[in-house]
Order: sequence, then C-alpha cells, then structure tokens
Amino acid sequence: MPTVFQTGEREGRPLFPDRLYYTSAQKVADILQIPFPDPVYLAAEDGSTHVDISPADYRLVGFEVGDKIEITSDTEMGEERTITGIARASGNVRLSFTGALTGDYTTTDNAQVQNLQSFTNGKRKGVTKAQVETLILRTQDKIDNLTNNAWRPMLQTAEYLNFDTYKPYRRRYYTDYVGSVPLYFRNVQQVLRLEIWQGQDYREIAAAEIRLKVADFTQLTADTDKLFLCPGGGGVATLTVGSGSSKFRAQFDNISTAQQLADLINKDARKGKAATAFSPSFEFEDITETDGTTTANVHHEFMASANADYGGGQLKITSMRRGEAGENATYACTSDGITFTGATDNSTTVSSSTATTITVADATGFAPYGIISIGSAFGFYTSLSGNVMSGVTDLVGDISAAATNGATILQKKFKIDYVGTTTGDEARLRDWWADYDMGVIYFNNSYPYFSWNAVKVSYVYGERYVEKAIEDICTKLVAMDLILSDDRSVLLPEGTQNVDLGSKYQLFKAQVAEALPRYTEVMTVL
Repeated sequence: MPTVFQTGEREGRPLFPDRLYYTSAQKVADILQIPFPDPVYLAAEDGSTHVDISPADYRLVGFEVGDKIEITSDTEMGEERTITGIARASGNVRLSFTGALTGDYTTTDNAQVQNLQSFTNGKRKGVTKAQVETLILRTQDKIDNLTNNAWRPMLQTAEYLNFDTYKPYRRRYYTDYVGSVPLYFRNVQQVLRLEIWQGQDYREIAAAEIRLKVADFTQLTADTDKLFLCPGGGGVATLTVGSGSSKFRAQFDNISTAQQLADLINKDARKGKAATAFSPSFEFEDITETDGTTTANVHHEFMASANADYGGGQLKITSMRRGEAGENATYACTSDGITFTGATDNSTTVSSSTATTITVADATGFAPYGIISIGSAFGFYTSLSGNVMSGVTDLVGDISAAATNGATILQKKFKIDYVGTTTGDEARLRDWWADYDMGVIYFNNSYPYFSWNAVKVSYVYGERYVEKAIEDICTKLVAMDLILSDDRSVLLPEGTQNVDLGSKYQLFKAQVAEALPRYTEVMTVL
C-alpha cells in the first residue's frame, strides 16, 4: 500500500511556499534592536572585487551569498557590497562581489569586513537566520488562515462550483452574460484552468491543454524512454522514466504511472520530487529573489492532473501561460505506451536540411519554437522563419540525419477549446470574462450545464502588494515568538527606555490584535 495518497490534483498551497513575502529576518532584528555581528579582520589584501577572511571567522560569523557587507579600515570611510560568490582561496575564504572597491583596504590599515545582517547562520550561540526565517514562513501561513486572504500568490486548485443562471436562459437588461460563479477567494491574479461540464466531460476554456493516457506502462523502459515538454520558448524539459526524485516510475499499473508523471511535473512535495529544469535554461523576473530573477522549471510552466474526472491512467497537462499564449507549448514522447488527445497534431514534409536548419514544405500551424519528431528521432528548433526551422538541436537520435527529403515531420501542440475563432476568447463579449478583484467569473458564449459542480476552476489569488500594516503585523508576531521561545535576555536588548521583554511582548500583542481584524475577509453564503 502506498504511504502518500493523492486526489489526482495539484495541491492547493502558496505558489512558492519557501519564499518570504511579508517580512525579513533583518526587519525582525531591527524591531528587537539586535546589533550586527562584530567585524572581522581581512586575512589578505583586498582584491578590488573580493575580500579574503579566515575560515574560522567565516564559520563563526556566517556569511552567505546575498548578504550585504561593509568593508572598512583605519584610513577609509567604508563601502558596502553584496556578496555574489564564496570560495576557498589560498587557505582563506574569498567573498566576491560586483563593483570594484574605490578605496585601498589593507591588513596594515586594519581592514575589516562586517556582515550587515543581524541574524546569520554562523556557529556562535544565539538565534540563527534559518530559525527566524522558519518562524516567518509559519507566521505567513498563520496570517493567511486568520484573514482568509493572502498578500502573496496562492494556488487554488480544482475548486468545484455550482452554476447558476438567470431564467430564461438568455441575456437580459443590465446583464450581458448568461450566468456567473463567485470563487471562494477574491483578488484573483490569473485563472489557470476553467473547466465547464458538458454532460460527459469537462471542457477547458481558459488554458491550452493536452491529455495523455498511459495505455501500457510495460512499454515504458526505465532510463530510456522520455517525455518532452516545451512552453513555447526558452528551452525543453526532459522527463525520464526511472526511479529517484528526478524521474517518474512506470510500475504496478497505468494509474500509478500516470500519477507518478503528474507528481514529477508538479514537483510534488510529499513525494519529494525534484524540480525539472529546462535545457537551455531561462529565467523570469522576480523581485523576491536575491538577484531579481528565478530559473524556470517545469512546475512553473505546466500543471498536471491525473486520474481525476478524466479516467484512470489519464493525465491532463495545461500550460500556466494565459489563454492562447499556451497554445505554443509542444509535447513529445519516445514511447507508444503513452498516447495523447486534445492537441493540435501538425505534420509536414522535409524539403531540405543542414546540421542546424530544416526547411519544410509548409510550416503553417507550427509553433515559433518547439519540439519536433521524425520517426524515432526527436529534437527542437529555436526559431521559425517562413518554412525554415533554425537552431535545430537533438533530443533523442539525430534529428538532422533523419530530416531527409520527403521525410514526415510531426509536432504536437497544446490546444484551447474556444468556440470558434470569432467567438472564443476571454473578453466581455466572448466566451467568458472575470472580475478579478471580486473573484467572479461571468459566462457568455460558452457556459456549463445548469447543474451542481458544473464549474471546476484552478487559479492564483492574493494581493499583489504587501501592505506595510501586514508587514508590521508579521514582523511583530515573529518577534513575539522569539521573545517566548527561550530566555533571550542576553540576545535581545531591552531598549533605551528600559522596556523589559515581557512589556514588549504585551505591547506587540495589543498592536497586532488591533490591526489584524481589519484585514479579515468574511464570506457570506446565501
């Protein structure tokens, strides 16, 4: 019997559960007036874009990539830099940064470096940065649950809703829609899936999708067979059959195999699945990361459901790009053990080819960047100009060698099920539209059956701006936990006004109790 049980859907949770949104460890330190660690002397002369310290100082103080440091000496005013790399160098520890130092920092002038983070992960006695950040993550969840809202992106999956309409089944004065459904949460950032019941199946009208069926798991060979996904640019992800956190197991039966594949795509935490990167890799802008970017992985671009409403051994994979933007996503699989439906199946013939280009007879309908196959050879191209595919790269086999004149070239593209090209789309007078702030979806040209659980929605919600009051509440709640966690009288100063820690705790508690109820969302069900 398995020890991890699944509904088949990706779990609802913070979209990035390990990120700090509401406050930081340094803001907690500031409210508790915790000073910076003592500066340490340089172990060698500065190198313009790096400084060297002793391994003992590195270990005891605790320096990390992303920490802000200050370099000073007896003859210089000091300069601040952010650590971009840490490595061993001639028996010392080298802290590298960008931006050359303008001053001259020498050991003769008692040059020092100070970590400008009050909490670090050094080995000295006291609260570590990791412990404070764990408290922040816990407090973020607590605030979200207490307020029934969020100030960070939250993933809500497979929310079943009843469809109601206005009788008769037509538009009326003041309503240019057939019916509507209110979501459980407002402040919607993006609708990832909008499935409407059509009597025998849920029809997807918000995301491009492909449906896979594990027809025969015994045909999937470990470490040999692969499944490829491309979001329409950037790179291609390879999902390999096999054991381990970076692969999916083809064992026991078709249903278990389908769930394994969905778990790998979703980077399921309870299964301990690892993130699957794209090759070549690409990045997104993200201010919550230290360098302002984050490397894209499969679970950032695709969402998978297995064995849920679609039948045993079947998966639904959707692009997380908005609407028809996901229709440039492509898919391929090296085994006949997995079949597909619900996608655009493009084919054409090869006219000519070189080592990195393939010219086809007609490239109409092909993605501008995508996966292709010729027989048992698989590859991808990075640009499409007219009928010429450029930047052709192998995935399995030699795709260029297989591209002989007259050879058939195939591509499977994700597809969104709009009602025709003139009526489909997310727009006020098209298939559907939404009031994202209030969390209400309105149906127009496409609508579900008039029945219970006729609408199934997955979406990202949450305020896009963290209010300073929420930041203050989270900071004080974490500070209260630190005060209560142990006798921190040596670590936590009592302030210039000699306010004891007990009084600080009561003051913080009163301020939180006054501010937090104002942000609590109340749902009224009629």
